[in-house]
Amino acid sequence: MRSPVRLSSWAVAAGLSLCPGLASAEDAPRPYVPCDRTPTQGDISAAKGAFDAGNGSFNEADYDRAITYWEDAYRRDCTAHPLLLNLARAYELNGLKQHAVTALQTFLARVPNSSEESQIKRRIEKLQEQIQSEAASAPPPASTAPVQAPPVETAPAIAPPPPSEQTPPPSGGHRPIAPLIVGGAGVVLTVVSGIIWLGANSDIKKFEQLCPGRQCSAANDSARSDGNAAITRRDISGSLALVGIGAILAGGIWYGVSKPHPSASATSHSFTATVAPAFAPGYGGMAVAGAF
Repeated sequence: MRSPVRLSSWAVAAGLSLCPGLASAEDAPRPYVPCDRTPTQGDISAAKGAFDAGNGSFNEADYDRAITYWEDAYRRDCTAHPLLLNLARAYELNGLKQHAVTALQTFLARVPNSSEESQIKRRIEKLQEQIQSEAASAPPPASTAPVQAPPVETAPAIAPPPPSEQTPPPSGGHRPIAPLIVGGAGVVLTVVSGIIWLGANSDIKKFEQLCPGRQCSAANDSARSDGNAAITRRDISGSLALVGIGAILAGGIWYGVSKPHPSASATSHSFTATVAPAFAPGYGGMAVAGAF
């Protein structure tokens, strides 16, 4: 089942808090707790329910509630790291840019081989520049009044793409290539040997015409040598052709019984994320669609 949600995908590595229900005024984020346990099936089911509920809130532009649900989902299943990308997007749209930076840094720390690493790093730099600019332009605090948080510029919710009608691809990888090499070599050997065998057989027929019963006169002594050489070529090429046919059969059987190797991009969890362009007022870049 797929429930896509759009979020920012520009970032690097570190940590962030899992406290639900953040206020719109940003407090200093706390690091995420270490992910040192394997979620149970019950944890995964509960995380999926919280993820779907957060999806609905995000699409309604209720970012506070979406953050609450998605933080709860990641607390229950901390191996679903793409949830950090969902959280980063919700934080940013809710004016919590430092929380977005921490979520993105945590994602890169826990998924060090991400193909989106360079884009995420550039996004972190952009968010940090915005944080510094807002801090520099904020009015100094009055002695008798609390510091006012800078105005939060909100953006409309980005509508998720329609659900895919295609069946999700199987999680298996690819079969080994060695059986195909063996079979291919067998094909080449069989074809070459067959060509040599046909040529040798033609030479033998000419020899038998010159030397009936393979008995040559002294005048045809050279024909006897050519005929014997043709017989040798035919016998050897026939044997090699049989070897090639055996290699073809062996390679086919080997390939059929071999098990696919896991794909390098396959993850151990059913939560996935895809990347697509995303634009909103004051924001432009890539968006991640995450789904269980």
